[in-house]
Amino acid sequence: MSAICVPARNKPSETGGEDSADSNPVKRRCVSPSGSSEQHRLDCEREDYLYDVSVILPVHDAASWLDECLQSVLEQDFQRSMQLSVFNDASKDDSMKIIRKWATKLEDRGVHVMIGGHESPHPKGVGFAKNQAIVQSFGRFLCFLDADDVMMPQRVRLQYEAALKHSNCCAEEVQKWCSLIFVFNESMFPAVTVSMVLCMTKARCYLNAVS
Repeated sequence: MSAICVPARNKPSETGGEDSADSNPVKRRCVSPSGSSEQHRLDCEREDYLYDVSVILPVHDAASWLDECLQSVLEQDFQRSMQLSVFNDASKDDSMKIIRKWATKLEDRGVHVMIGGHESPHPKGVGFAKNQAIVQSFGRFLCFLDADDVMMPQRVRLQYEAALKHSNCCAEEVQKWCSLIFVFNESMFPAVTVSMVLCMTKARCYLNAVS
Protein backbone atom coordinates (compact mmCIF):
# COMPACT_ATOMS: atom_id res chain seq x y z
CA MET A 1 0.00 0.00 0.00
CA SER A 2 1.25 3.48 -0.76
CA ALA A 3 1.73 6.01 1.98
CA ILE A 4 1.69 9.77 2.03
CA CYS A 5 4.63 11.46 3.69
CA VAL A 6 5.13 15.20 3.32
CA PRO A 7 8.25 16.48 5.09
CA ALA A 8 8.30 19.94 6.59
CA ARG A 9 10.27 22.59 4.77
CA ASN A 10 14.03 22.74 5.31
CA LYS A 11 14.27 19.43 7.17
CA PRO A 12 15.60 16.04 6.16
CA SER A 13 13.36 14.22 3.69
CA GLU A 14 11.73 10.98 4.80
CA THR A 15 9.92 8.09 3.24
CA GLY A 16 6.71 6.76 4.67
CA GLY A 17 4.87 3.48 4.53
CA GLU A 18 2.83 1.02 6.50
CA ASP A 19 5.99 -0.49 7.97
CA SER A 20 7.78 2.78 8.61
CA ALA A 21 7.31 2.41 12.37
CA ASP A 22 9.65 -0.59 12.27
CA SER A 23 12.60 1.36 10.90
CA ASN A 24 13.75 2.03 14.48
CA PRO A 25 14.75 5.69 14.13
CA VAL A 26 17.39 6.31 16.76
CA LYS A 27 15.80 9.39 18.24
CA ARG A 28 12.51 7.69 19.09
CA ARG A 29 13.84 4.27 20.00
CA CYS A 30 15.88 4.83 23.15
CA VAL A 31 16.31 1.25 24.30
CA SER A 32 15.93 0.18 27.90
CA PRO A 33 18.95 1.34 29.90
CA SER A 34 21.68 -1.25 30.35
CA GLY A 35 23.35 0.83 33.03
CA SER A 36 22.10 3.43 35.45
CA SER A 37 18.92 5.38 34.76
CA GLU A 38 20.90 8.59 35.19
CA GLN A 39 23.34 7.62 32.43
CA HIS A 40 20.40 6.64 30.20
CA ARG A 41 18.83 10.03 30.81
CA LEU A 42 22.04 11.82 29.87
CA ASP A 43 22.45 9.71 26.73
CA CYS A 44 18.93 10.55 25.56
CA GLU A 45 19.31 14.24 26.36
CA ARG A 46 22.24 14.41 23.94
CA GLU A 47 19.99 13.53 21.02
CA ASP A 48 19.43 16.24 18.45
CA TYR A 49 15.84 17.45 18.23
CA LEU A 50 14.84 19.76 15.40
CA TYR A 51 11.86 21.31 17.21
CA ASP A 52 10.99 22.17 20.78
CA VAL A 53 7.50 20.63 20.57
CA SER A 54 5.81 18.18 18.21
CA VAL A 55 2.01 18.12 18.25
CA ILE A 56 0.93 14.51 17.61
CA LEU A 57 -2.34 14.31 15.65
CA PRO A 58 -3.85 10.96 14.56
CA VAL A 59 -6.67 11.36 12.03
CA HIS A 60 -9.44 9.07 10.78
CA ASP A 61 -12.53 10.44 8.99
CA ALA A 62 -12.31 13.70 10.92
CA ALA A 63 -13.33 16.17 8.21
CA SER A 64 -16.17 17.54 10.35
CA TRP A 65 -13.76 18.73 13.06
CA LEU A 66 -10.38 19.31 11.46
CA ASP A 67 -10.86 22.96 10.54
CA GLU A 68 -11.46 23.95 14.15
CA CYS A 69 -8.77 21.60 15.40
CA LEU A 70 -6.07 22.92 13.08
CA GLN A 71 -7.18 26.51 13.62
CA SER A 72 -6.40 25.99 17.31
CA VAL A 73 -2.90 24.81 16.38
CA LEU A 74 -2.42 27.91 14.25
CA GLU A 75 -3.51 30.16 17.14
CA GLN A 76 -0.98 28.85 19.67
CA ASP A 77 1.00 31.65 21.30
CA PHE A 78 4.07 29.42 21.67
CA GLN A 79 7.08 31.38 20.40
CA ARG A 80 9.60 28.56 20.09
CA SER A 81 9.89 25.98 17.30
CA MET A 82 6.88 23.70 16.82
CA GLN A 83 6.02 20.81 14.52
CA LEU A 84 2.66 19.28 13.67
CA SER A 85 2.97 15.54 13.03
CA VAL A 86 -0.19 14.17 11.39
CA PHE A 87 -0.90 10.55 10.50
CA ASN A 88 -3.97 9.79 8.39
CA ASP A 89 -5.38 6.37 9.26
CA ALA A 90 -7.12 5.39 6.00
CA SER A 91 -9.66 8.21 6.02
CA LYS A 92 -12.37 7.98 3.37
CA ASP A 93 -13.73 11.52 3.75
CA ASP A 94 -12.10 14.89 2.96
CA SER A 95 -9.66 14.75 5.87
CA MET A 96 -6.55 14.78 3.67
CA LYS A 97 -7.83 17.69 1.60
CA ILE A 98 -8.38 19.72 4.76
CA ILE A 99 -5.00 18.74 6.22
CA ARG A 100 -3.17 19.84 3.07
CA LYS A 101 -5.03 23.16 3.07
CA TRP A 102 -4.02 23.87 6.66
CA ALA A 103 -0.46 22.62 6.16
CA THR A 104 0.24 25.60 3.91
CA LYS A 105 -1.18 28.04 6.47
CA LEU A 106 0.76 26.47 9.31
CA GLU A 107 4.04 26.42 7.39
CA ASP A 108 3.58 30.09 6.51
CA ARG A 109 3.18 30.80 10.24
CA GLY A 110 6.38 28.91 11.06
CA VAL A 111 4.84 25.61 12.21
CA HIS A 112 6.59 22.76 10.42
CA VAL A 113 4.22 20.06 9.20
CA MET A 114 4.82 16.35 8.62
CA ILE A 115 1.97 14.36 7.07
CA GLY A 116 2.01 10.57 6.96
CA GLY A 117 -0.69 8.05 6.26
CA HIS A 118 -1.81 4.86 4.59
CA GLU A 119 -4.61 4.00 2.16
CA SER A 120 -5.54 0.52 3.32
CA PRO A 121 -9.19 -0.57 3.05
CA HIS A 122 -9.54 -0.44 6.83
CA PRO A 123 -8.06 1.79 9.54
CA LYS A 124 -5.49 0.28 11.88
CA GLY A 125 -6.65 2.12 14.98
CA VAL A 126 -5.74 5.18 16.99
CA GLY A 127 -2.84 3.41 18.71
CA PHE A 128 -1.20 2.64 15.38
CA ALA A 129 -1.81 6.17 14.07
CA LYS A 130 -0.33 7.76 17.19
CA ASN A 131 2.71 5.50 17.02
CA GLN A 132 3.34 6.45 13.41
CA ALA A 133 2.92 10.16 14.14
CA ILE A 134 5.44 9.82 16.98
CA VAL A 135 7.97 8.00 14.79
CA GLN A 136 7.88 10.74 12.14
CA SER A 137 8.11 13.56 14.71
CA PHE A 138 11.26 15.50 15.55
CA GLY A 139 10.28 17.39 18.69
CA ARG A 140 11.92 17.25 22.10
CA PHE A 141 8.49 17.32 23.73
CA LEU A 142 5.31 15.62 22.53
CA CYS A 143 1.87 17.20 22.79
CA PHE A 144 -1.06 14.89 21.97
CA LEU A 145 -4.12 16.29 20.21
CA ASP A 146 -7.22 14.44 18.98
CA ALA A 147 -8.74 15.48 15.66
CA ASP A 148 -12.10 16.28 17.27
CA ASP A 149 -10.57 18.53 19.95
CA VAL A 150 -9.38 22.12 20.05
CA MET A 151 -6.60 23.66 22.15
CA MET A 152 -6.66 26.90 24.08
CA PRO A 153 -4.09 29.33 22.60
CA GLN A 154 -1.78 29.08 25.60
CA ARG A 155 -1.80 25.29 25.95
CA VAL A 156 1.53 24.40 24.32
CA ARG A 157 3.37 27.33 25.91
CA LEU A 158 2.16 26.61 29.44
CA GLN A 159 2.81 22.88 29.23
CA TYR A 160 6.23 23.47 27.71
CA GLU A 161 7.15 25.80 30.56
CA ALA A 162 5.90 23.26 33.11
CA ALA A 163 7.82 20.44 31.43
CA LEU A 164 11.05 22.44 31.55
CA LYS A 165 10.50 23.29 35.20
CA HIS A 166 9.88 19.62 36.09
CA SER A 167 12.14 17.96 33.54
CA ASN A 168 12.90 14.80 35.53
CA CYS A 169 9.54 13.97 37.06
CA CYS A 170 7.80 11.89 34.41
CA ALA A 171 10.27 10.08 32.18
CA GLU A 172 9.75 6.67 33.76
CA GLU A 173 5.96 6.99 33.68
CA VAL A 174 6.07 8.00 30.03
CA GLN A 175 8.23 5.00 29.20
CA LYS A 176 5.78 2.63 30.88
CA TRP A 177 2.75 4.24 29.25
CA CYS A 178 4.29 4.08 25.79
CA SER A 179 5.52 0.50 26.01
CA LEU A 180 2.25 -0.98 24.71
CA ILE A 181 -1.03 0.40 23.37
CA PHE A 182 -4.24 -1.63 23.08
CA VAL A 183 -7.01 -0.80 20.62
CA PHE A 184 -10.45 -2.33 20.47
CA ASN A 185 -10.51 -3.88 17.01
CA GLU A 186 -9.08 -7.26 18.03
CA SER A 187 -5.57 -6.06 17.34
CA MET A 188 -2.74 -4.97 19.57
CA PHE A 189 -0.07 -2.60 18.33
CA PRO A 190 3.26 -2.21 20.15
CA ALA A 191 3.93 1.43 20.80
CA VAL A 192 7.15 3.26 20.19
CA THR A 193 9.18 3.60 23.38
CA VAL A 194 9.58 7.31 23.90
CA SER A 195 12.02 7.23 26.79
CA MET A 196 12.98 10.61 28.18
CA VAL A 197 10.68 12.48 25.81
CA LEU A 198 8.18 14.24 28.02
CA CYS A 199 4.60 13.72 26.84
CA MET A 200 2.37 16.72 27.43
CA THR A 201 -1.34 15.87 27.33
CA LYS A 202 -4.51 17.82 27.96
CA ALA A 203 -6.28 15.21 30.05
CA ARG A 204 -3.41 13.24 31.61
CA CYS A 205 -0.80 15.43 33.23
CA TYR A 206 2.27 13.30 33.82
CA LEU A 207 3.61 15.92 36.19
CA ASN A 208 1.17 14.40 38.70
CA ALA A 209 2.25 10.83 38.04
CA VAL A 210 5.29 11.02 40.29
CA SER A 211 5.32 12.66 43.70
